[in-house]
Amino acid sequence: MPLPPRRRDALTLPIALLIAAAQIPAGARPVAPPPVVRAPASSGFWQSWGDGRAELSGYDLVTPRYGAPRKGEMVLIYVTEDMDGRTWIKDDRGEAPAEQRVPVLKLNQVLKFRTGIYPYSVMTSVFAPVNGYDGERFSPAKISLSAQEWCGHVFHAIWPAGPRFRSEIHSYFSGEGDAQEEVEAGENALYEDALLIQMRELDGPFAGGADWSGPLVPSLWARRKEHVPLRPVPATLRRSAAARDGVPVHRFVLAYAGVTRTFDVEQAAPHRILGWSGADGESATLRRTARLAYWKLNTPGGEEYLKQIGLASAD
Repeated sequence: MPLPPRRRDALTLPIALLIAAAQIPAGARPVAPPPVVRAPASSGFWQSWGDGRAELSGYDLVTPRYGAPRKGEMVLIYVTEDMDGRTWIKDDRGEAPAEQRVPVLKLNQVLKFRTGIYPYSVMTSVFAPVNGYDGERFSPAKISLSAQEWCGHVFHAIWPAGPRFRSEIHSYFSGEGDAQEEVEAGENALYEDALLIQMRELDGPFAGGADWSGPLVPSLWARRKEHVPLRPVPATLRRSAAARDGVPVHRFVLAYAGVTRTFDVEQAAPHRILGWSGADGESATLRRTARLAYWKLNTPGGEEYLKQIGLASAD
C-alpha cells in the first residue's frame, strides 16, 4: 500500500527494497523467500497439533491503563496453518508453491477490557514457523497488532528476518500516522510476543532448556500503550521449577528496562500457560481450555461453546 506523498520522505526502507517493490504487483509486499529449514517439526508435534482443531484458553485479566487496574478477559488461540512464504499471508487457497508453503503455529491473543465509559479491544497475532527457521525454534516470521477504542484504531505489523525486522504502522495519532522502517534487532533477538509460544516448549526445549540473555523486542501492545518506537532492549529470561496451586510448573521471569513479568507454564502436556503477573500490576489466570474447530461454530447456538473456555455465553 503506497503511503501518501507527505509521508514518503519519512521512509527508511533500504534503496534495494524500494527497487524490488517496483518490480512486484501493486499491493504485494516485498518479502524475502523463507530461510532454509533447519529442523523439521517432530511427528509428536503433529500428532498433537495436526488434528484440524485449535487450542483455546480463557483467562481472567487485570491490566493497568490510565493509572488504574482494569478487569477484563483474555483468550489465547493456538492453531497450525500454512502460509505463503513470499507474502506471509495465509495460504487458504493452496496456491503457494510447495517450496514456499510454510507451516506455522499461529497465536491470536485477544484482550477485552473497559476504561471508564469506553472499551478496549486488542488483538495480537504471532506467526511462528514450526520447522526451525532463523534462530530459536518458533521464532516469529510475522507479528501484527490491531487495537480499537473509542478514540480510534491502530494497526502495527512487523516482519522479522535475521538480525532485523521491517515495521509498518497505521495510526490515528498525528505523531505516528502511516510509517515504515527497518530496525536492527541484533543477532538471535527474541520477540516478547512470541514468548507465549516458545515458553511452552511444544517441540523441544526453548533456549536450550537454560536461562537466556540478549536483545529482546518488546511486545507491540506494550509499546503501543507507551507511544514509543519499537526498539530492542537488553533482557534476561530466568527459569526455575515451581508450583502453582499444586501444579508443577516451569517458572519464567522476564526482565527488561524496568519491566518484570513472571510466567507459569505447566510442566506436563499440553504445557499450557497457567498464568502470569507483572510488576506493573498486570495478571492473567487461566480459567479453562478446550480444543475446538471454532471457525465452524459461527451459527446460532455456537455461543454455548464459550463455557468450555470459562467465558459466559451470550444468552
